[in-house]
Amino acid sequence: MELFFTDPEALETAGVSDAHRALERHGLHASAPFILESDGRYDIQLNRFLWSLPTLGVRSANSWRAYALDLLTWARFLEEHRCKTVWHADRDDVTAFHRARRVSPDPTQVVSASTWNRSVAALDKFYSWALDEGLIDQTPFRYSESSRHIGGGNQVRVRNNRAMEKAAKRGDVRFLSVPRYTAFRDVGLRGLLPAGGDDRTFRGRNAERNVVMTELLVTTGLRIEEAASLCWPELPALDGQGSAKSVAFDLAPPTTKRDKGRKILLPKRVLRALTDYIEIERSLTLARWHAHGCSLPAGAVLGSQADRRGVRLPTKEGHPRRVPWSRVPPEVRARLYLVDEQGLPLGPACVWVGQEARPVSLSAWESVFVRASERCREHGIDVAATPHVLRHTFAVHLLSALIQEQIGSVNRRELTDGVYRRIIGDPLDHLRRLLGHASITTTYIYLDCTDQAQGLIDDAVDAWTSEVVDTAVRISQQTPSCPSAAAQESTW
Repeated sequence: MELFFTDPEALETAGVSDAHRALERHGLHASAPFILESDGRYDIQLNRFLWSLPTLGVRSANSWRAYALDLLTWARFLEEHRCKTVWHADRDDVTAFHRARRVSPDPTQVVSASTWNRSVAALDKFYSWALDEGLIDQTPFRYSESSRHIGGGNQVRVRNNRAMEKAAKRGDVRFLSVPRYTAFRDVGLRGLLPAGGDDRTFRGRNAERNVVMTELLVTTGLRIEEAASLCWPELPALDGQGSAKSVAFDLAPPTTKRDKGRKILLPKRVLRALTDYIEIERSLTLARWHAHGCSLPAGAVLGSQADRRGVRLPTKEGHPRRVPWSRVPPEVRARLYLVDEQGLPLGPACVWVGQEARPVSLSAWESVFVRASERCREHGIDVAATPHVLRHTFAVHLLSALIQEQIGSVNRRELTDGVYRRIIGDPLDHLRRLLGHASITTTYIYLDCTDQAQGLIDDAVDAWTSEVVDTAVRISQQTPSCPSAAAQESTW
C-alpha cells in the first residue's frame, strides 16, 4: 500500500483539461491524500474519508498528511500481520497493534506515547466517521466516560478512548531564547556572519520576505497555515492607529484551525515591515512577472475590486459576486489572482510570493526553515527552528511577560481569593485567545516553560514561609508564658 497526493498541475500536464474544476466536481481538492492497494486497487470508501477531512474539522494540509500516514500504517499492519482490512478490525487487533508499536523488542520500531496517542486519535476519527456512514457496525475501540469542568461550575460528559495511554505526557515544548531567535533570523535567514558582518558566500533569495514572515510568526503566534493564507488587501492600514503599539486584526475563520476565527494583535513595527516588503521586494517580483508576460498558473481564480472588506469572485453562473475575506478559504486564496477593471492581471492576492509570482507553498516554507537552521549549524549555532517552534516561542515569552506584569500590578495586601485566580487565570486565558486554543488546558503546557516560572515559585514559597515564621513569632510574643507540660500534667 502506498500514499499519494492530488496534484492538479500534474494532471493538467498529463492532459486533463481544467483539472481544478474537474476535481471540485468530484469533491476532491489539491493536496488531498489517497491510498492505493499493493495491487493498485482504489478503496473508494477508505479514500472518501481522506477527502472528507476538511469537512470533519481537519483543515491543514499537514494534518491531512498525518491522518493519511496513521491510517496507512494501521492498514499495512492489518494486511501484513492480521490478514484483514481496516473494515474488519476488532479489539484484539488494536491490542496487537499496541504491542507492535509500543512494546516491541525491536527499539527501532517503538514509538513514543504521544505518537501512539496521536495515531489512536486519527483512527478514532476514521472509525467514528465509518460508523456514522453505516460502513461498520462497531468500532474496534473501547470507551469510558468522565466529567470535565467547562467553567461556571458546569460539567460535561466526555467519552474517552481507552486505547489512549493515560501515562502519556505532553511532548516537550521546544522554543527559542531571544538570542537564539535573533541568530536564526540574522545568520540563518539574512545570511549574516555570527559576528554581524556580511557573508559574501551567501546565495539565499527572498531574504527580506523570509525575515518578515518569521517576525510575524514569533510576535503573533500564528500557525504557518494562517500566516501563509494572508491576502494583502485584507491587511489593516498602518496609518490612523493612534499611539497604540499594536493593531487588532481579525483572522478569517476558514484560515484558522476548526474554523474558529480569532482576533490577533499585529505589532506596528511588524506591520510596517510587512508593508515595506509588499511595496519593495514583492513589487519587484511582480514587475519581473509583468515583464515576462504575466502567465497565470492552471486553475487560477480571478478576483477584482479587492479591498479590506472583500473581493469580487466568479460564480458558477458566470456573474461575479462580492465575497468577504472572512468566507474565502485557503485553497481559493492560494489560487486567487487580482485583475484590474480591464481584466488585466495585477498579481496574486496572497501576501507571500516566490519566483514567477506564485504564492509560496507550505512545503516551500518548510524548506526555508530547514535551510536556515542548517546554515546556523554550519556556523556553530545549534538552532533547529520550525514555524511551530516560533509559535511556542511567542507563547512562552508572552506568558512570562503577562505573569510578571500581573504580579507586579497587584499589591500583596490585596491578594483576595478572586485576585489569586486572576493572577494566573487572566494571562493564561489571554494567551489562549491569541493562540486560538479551544481549551485553556492546552495552554497550560507553557506554564512550565516560562523563563521566570521557577523564580516566581521560589519567591512565592519564600514569601509564604516568611509570613508563617513572622506570624509564629508575633503570636509567641503576644501569648503569656504557659507552664510546662509536666507542670500541667501534675495539676490535672
